[in-house]
Amino acid sequence: MALGASASGRGASQAAIEHHYDVGSDFYGLWLDQRMVYSCALWDDALDDRLDEAQLAKLAWHATGARVDGAARVLDVGCGWGAMLRYLTASRGVGHAVGLTLSRDQASVATGSPTGSPGGSIEVRLEDWRDHRPAAPYDAIVSIGAFEHFARPELDAEQRRAVYASFFAACAGWLRPGGRLSLQSIGYEDFDPDTSEVSPFFTNEIFPESALPLLTDIVAASDPWFGVAALRSDAEQYEHTLHLWQRRLEANRSAATELVGAATCRTYLRYLRVSRAMFDRRVCTLYRIVLERRPQPVRRAHPLPPAEGDR
Repeated sequence: MALGASASGRGASQAAIEHHYDVGSDFYGLWLDQRMVYSCALWDDALDDRLDEAQLAKLAWHATGARVDGAARVLDVGCGWGAMLRYLTASRGVGHAVGLTLSRDQASVATGSPTGSPGGSIEVRLEDWRDHRPAAPYDAIVSIGAFEHFARPELDAEQRRAVYASFFAACAGWLRPGGRLSLQSIGYEDFDPDTSEVSPFFTNEIFPESALPLLTDIVAASDPWFGVAALRSDAEQYEHTLHLWQRRLEANRSAATELVGAATCRTYLRYLRVSRAMFDRRVCTLYRIVLERRPQPVRRAHPLPPAEGDR
């Protein structure tokens, strides 16, 4: 697939996002949970096969962390097929939930989502977060599984952090004072993208124009505008989520092949297997971070030491 060109500072283009996410909602429906949540689930106790319950627990964790209950307006950056939007309006009393995505397929499905509670409404925008201009401030923001697409692989550590800082500055500007941002992102753990080569299988075939952050990137980039209220690292939980997805896709391989073809089905099975190994070996981990907007931006007299690749 030929991907559209755009400035590297803009992160993954719409063509790059659709390369992965617009394979078809029917295909993803064969192996995701009933809500179509395409990100790491959350188990409070022992890992088990109850994926639907674990995905609901994940939505609840982020909603609680962002303090969304009864909020007038909540933003979901990277809203997928609308699971969080439906949950916010149906279960948490949110009056108006706005979702951003660059996937036409996801936007179409999410737009067709029913509103949840009386007076609650869902608005889905096919829009890059950099172009978002809200009609009014938000009480809370959630972003689950989108941060990985904000910076491109050719960027060095300083450039990556500048992109992430732009995102956090934008979120701080959109939020009411004291508002929270609940963020979930895959990140590198025992791997340095500035000194080691990332597999071209991921950068070319699976997630083109996308790059994973380091935890130091997130902390340094968000620090002027946000304080950390909660942090989890859940590599084991993502490995297990991928295991369940792989089992479901393998069980539905014939139907998947009819929908997307044998080659695409093989590619996705390989992607799930390789991803599991990356989490198992701690090349990657899964960060869930709740950030609270500071009353005023701060600039540290002694900023964080640079990452190894920055020196």
